[in-house]
Amino acid sequence: MSDNRKKAKPATKTWVKVIKAIIRWTWIPIASLAALFIGLSIGYVYIGKQPLDEVFELNTWRHLFDLIFANT
Repeated sequence: MSDNRKKAKPATKTWVKVIKAIIRWTWIPIASLAALFIGLSIGYVYIGKQPLDEVFELNTWRHLFDLIFANT
């Protein structure tokens, strides 16, 4: 005799569901931050010919802000 009943899926573990939920909600912000840092590095180091460590200094961005909004 053949068994025509459908087999039930094995229950997924709770920790797998939690990890999937965390990945589902955080991959876009993480990818966005990675793209931001890569873009800043490419633009500042390769195009601007400046050292990489200056990209992450607050004074660099304060100076850029002052240059852009100097006449306003």
